[in-house]
Amino acid sequence: MRVRKSLPKKKATLEDVARAAGVGPMTVSRTINGHPYVATETAKRVLAAVRQLGYRPNHAARVLTGQLSKTIGLIVPDLADSFFSIVSHAVQEAAREAGYIAWLAASNGDPSIEEAQIEEMTHHPVDGILLVPANSQSKYLKAVVSGSTPLVTIDRPIDGVLTDSVEVENRAGARIAVEHLIGHGYKKIACVVMNSHLQPVKQRIAGYEECLRHANLSRRKVVLSDQNAQEVLSKLFASPDRPDALFTANNSSTICVIKTLRSLKIKVPRDVALIGFDDVDFYTLLNPPVTTIRQPAVELGRTSTRLLLQKIKSMPSTSSARTVLPVTLMIRESCGCKQEVTT
Repeated sequence: MRVRKSLPKKKATLEDVARAAGVGPMTVSRTINGHPYVATETAKRVLAAVRQLGYRPNHAARVLTGQLSKTIGLIVPDLADSFFSIVSHAVQEAAREAGYIAWLAASNGDPSIEEAQIEEMTHHPVDGILLVPANSQSKYLKAVVSGSTPLVTIDRPIDGVLTDSVEVENRAGARIAVEHLIGHGYKKIACVVMNSHLQPVKQRIAGYEECLRHANLSRRKVVLSDQNAQEVLSKLFASPDRPDALFTANNSSTICVIKTLRSLKIKVPRDVALIGFDDVDFYTLLNPPVTTIRQPAVELGRTSTRLLLQKIKSMPSTSSARTVLPVTLMIRESCGCKQEVTT
């Protein structure tokens, strides 16, 4: 006697729920995601159909049980970057202290990877997302902001939309750095940048330019990549108008400049002074130790996590909070000073 295997029960779809409740799929989606503009009677029919058919996507299950997943998502461009690794660790610690788990992902600075990661997180049990955008101008980010999953950006706000963000004093920090160089008597100060399309870097360039305009000094922006650094800096220092000081606008440009200057046998600060934006521990171990603008990376992570958890626990709101944290000038020897000072 042959025993027939019973076929697995077909999993109910959102369209099945819509047909059973006599509404459109969009209304089902809005109901299970807690949209405020669904009529009470309609919501009751949708939720009854959800229960009857056993439809249980993650967000629906949370709505029906009234519980949160106690998980947040965090997407950063590069975990190998010490700045983002410190931020990520701070987020995980702050989340753990609040009883949450942080789901960590790296976009590799690729908006298409980031978009897929956001899509994955919004369809899995995350109560909110912390995001360092790969590109603040990506069009899909506007839809993410208007969606039902709370979002807070770190370091880089999204262009053209109001959303909660935690940033640092990028423009003011750049002015502090350049004013320090001017105080040493340097008059030919070049701004060296990589990834000049990023919002924080744009703000630092603006601060650099404001400071030199105020001092009636000429401005010179130098855009580098790992591929052209040797050629660009070689030409820069071979020119009759070579700089006597450099302001590097982020860690990647600082590291690239230090490596290239060494290969060109250009001594810091004897031949050119240097101040970078971003600080990492090994800068104190270099010869000379590097003067930098330090960002409060730990506080960025902790503050953004607290803000996201507040959004998760509060009612939906059209308002947004922009938090700006102060930076610190770490004076070492690459700028021409003789000892380490914090200002």
